[in-house]
Amino acid sequence: MERRNQIQITFEFTTNLFVLFASNLLSYAIFTTVVKKIENYSLEAWTEYAIIVLLSYITAFFCFASPINLHKRSRAMEISATFKGCLMTYALLSILLLLTKNDIIQSRYLWISSLYSYCTGSIIARYVLKKILLKRIPGSRLATMTGVITTTDIGKAFIPELKKDWSKNIKAVALVDTSFEKDNYVTSSGEIMSEIDGVPIVANKDNLMGWVRTSALDEVFINLPAGNEAIVANYIEELEDMGITVKVNIPTLEKILNESKFDNLKCEIHSATPIATFSPVVHSQTALVFKSMLDFVGGIAGCLISLPIILLVAIPLKIESPGPLIFKQQRIGKNGRVFNIYKLRSMYIDAEERKKALMEQNQMDGLMFKMDNDPRITKIGKFIRKTSIDELPQFWNVIKGDMSLVGTRPPTIDEFEQYESHHKRRLSLKPGITGLWQVSGRSNIQNFEEVVRLDCEYIDNWSFFLDIEILLKTVTTVLTHNGAE
Repeated sequence: MERRNQIQITFEFTTNLFVLFASNLLSYAIFTTVVKKIENYSLEAWTEYAIIVLLSYITAFFCFASPINLHKRSRAMEISATFKGCLMTYALLSILLLLTKNDIIQSRYLWISSLYSYCTGSIIARYVLKKILLKRIPGSRLATMTGVITTTDIGKAFIPELKKDWSKNIKAVALVDTSFEKDNYVTSSGEIMSEIDGVPIVANKDNLMGWVRTSALDEVFINLPAGNEAIVANYIEELEDMGITVKVNIPTLEKILNESKFDNLKCEIHSATPIATFSPVVHSQTALVFKSMLDFVGGIAGCLISLPIILLVAIPLKIESPGPLIFKQQRIGKNGRVFNIYKLRSMYIDAEERKKALMEQNQMDGLMFKMDNDPRITKIGKFIRKTSIDELPQFWNVIKGDMSLVGTRPPTIDEFEQYESHHKRRLSLKPGITGLWQVSGRSNIQNFEEVVRLDCEYIDNWSFFLDIEILLKTVTTVLTHNGAE
């Protein structure tokens, strides 16, 4: 973990935890002395309550802690993250209090007032903490002492950006393309240099190792243009001998990164070879674990709820259209994996053969098929589609791990085979029973590119809370039949 992330998470964790317990103590004090609404619970109940509060907080914090640099966080992002963390903490708190049958769950005054105090206090505390960290850390003992080895032109662009990392104290810079004349560093064009964006220039290629040896430095950035590989290798070897962390630019990757739409780059060693990994988006592994847990629990609950409904509609379905009750079709899942999707059969058994003759009536602009009054759909099939009952067997797909409760809709094989490169990105997460497209009025969307845009928007902005929000909207959509066909 980067030094900045370590400092950021440590201070945020400690500050929010202090606010949480202070909010509970304040609420307890008010409702036992000023307004006497809290009963005299046992010491055992309070001890258990404190442990549950701590466990709820730790779980919520590490699920939703933001790795984004404080410097880049907007006020809206801070407020949104605060509310999500607070609400998740108290949701877990309520569940654990119910499961443990703790008596304090009866005290709604403590619960409501402490939640309000926690949300308010956290917003204020995060604002103050942000101001303190951005102002105080760069000059404190917690900052990483940093040196830079670069050229004049690169340094003028690189150092101002590097200074935005508030966890670093950039002590000095060495410019390898300068000469030392009359107590000044002079560029090849004759420009006299003494500093770059407030960072003093203290060395050139002739004396930079002497400067590093006598300076208090934790790390050194080497940012030199292509063609200096031999020099860079020598610098790295000597700096490593000093026990200093070295961070080196790779000119080839710079060009690729500049032309890429994304900036998630990770370098690792594989088979004794340095390998760079580019990712369109990086999601929190902790949050993904919670997503998997939600899928498993939701899949089981969905199957138990679905079974009596499926049995109820099975008879009229079979009477109207003889054939298998469950329709099984190969679909494309995460990153091109093929799996069998299960649905209640809403069409006549020859639907796939008849589709070819109906393609001219396709109302969808792109690689999906949809038409009004599709003659392949049975009368009961229209009802179960309208009410989304036909989707219920997909809870079994969720339990199997082929699908998620929330995701993007899996295409058929023939649709997938016509995909262009950017279309496949909508498959970079596990497909879902519902998703952003479905709750955005799917019957009103006629353009496949709009579907792709919504799916990519979901992938780029994914969070555990976004899944919860979509699930709640799905319930409303199903009950009102809004956007369903």
